[in-house]
Amino acid sequence: MRIILYLGKGGVGKTTVSASTATAIARRGGRVLIMSTDVAHSLADAFGVELSQTPIEVEKNLFAMEVNVLAEIRENWNELYSYFSSILMHDGADEVVAEELAIVPGMEEMISLRYIWKAAKSGNYDAVVVDAAPTGETMRLLGMPESYGWYSDKIGGWHSKAIGFAAPLLSKFMPKKNIFKLMPEVNEHMKELHGMLQDKSITTFRVVLNPENMVIKEALRVQTYLNLFGYKLDAAIVNKILPAKSGDKYLQSLIDIQQKYLRVIENCFFPLPIFRAGQATAEVINPDRLYELSQEMFGDKNPADVLYTNDRTQTLEKVDGKYVLSLYLPNVEVQKLNVNIKGDELLVDINNFRKSIMLPNVLIGRKTEGADFEAGNLNITFAN
Repeated sequence: MRIILYLGKGGVGKTTVSASTATAIARRGGRVLIMSTDVAHSLADAFGVELSQTPIEVEKNLFAMEVNVLAEIRENWNELYSYFSSILMHDGADEVVAEELAIVPGMEEMISLRYIWKAAKSGNYDAVVVDAAPTGETMRLLGMPESYGWYSDKIGGWHSKAIGFAAPLLSKFMPKKNIFKLMPEVNEHMKELHGMLQDKSITTFRVVLNPENMVIKEALRVQTYLNLFGYKLDAAIVNKILPAKSGDKYLQSLIDIQQKYLRVIENCFFPLPIFRAGQATAEVINPDRLYELSQEMFGDKNPADVLYTNDRTQTLEKVDGKYVLSLYLPNVEVQKLNVNIKGDELLVDINNFRKSIMLPNVLIGRKTEGADFEAGNLNITFAN
């Protein structure tokens, strides 16, 4: 069983790359489900078919769906939904407004994760490919398995105390069934999924980016956040690359800019494998075109494989009360190493090689206390 999640900034081509990966896996004989967790779905456009929250077979072995949070809540979470909307209406909110506000914070992420969990547990698929929402939303989604357990414990405890203390006052607002009893069950699902997401033989993450400065910065943030959650990034996909040469001066200037940023990408994401796709001359909107794109990106490699098996990229851990950031930099000449912090970036310079790491919030504003090099790892200690 494989779960592959594609991440990155909006507009970089995640949907197209995800759909091409799923198509390639299916045409290699694997049963694959591709799902979109992005509110602004475009997966249906990529395949040229109508999609819903129920998987449909696009072609042999290839199934696709788009997560519809509102439909899922109304169909399977009606008690919880009605409970919160009735409270809001009692406080004077308009019925339509109350229905919209009744979506509990985190509900969208939780439902998306439950779809991934159900697909992985169903036994119906060899692989699940996730076309994830833009970075910020996806980071909330990936943090949900841990945070949900905390919230469910707190809310469940609060509910028991509140009912025991003020049952007569609350009874008219409460549903007949105890909806909070759902929380432990969902929490168990979240724990199981969390284990699956952190199992590097099952789940890998891939970042899609274009050779542009802002896009690269966000892709580096993705890498940092994944490291913080203990998740595995096994490839970077560089999309929309222009041809190397052009007779047009304006186009050549854009090509020169891209070439500069392609070198930045190679430095920043080393030692991860980097796969490339050129700027398409026509829309990639059907399975045949998507398969062609997968061949351009992956060649003879099976995109269902774990594409990078070495854990040595970067890690962050707390040691004796201080944070230590470890970077895998094999064969580095330590005497030519220079480390600087610029805003929320850590810049590591070695000769003409520069690696940029977007610092997590916990490290921003902290000064470096020292660094050492051991077994191919540069270990940087941040002061309290």
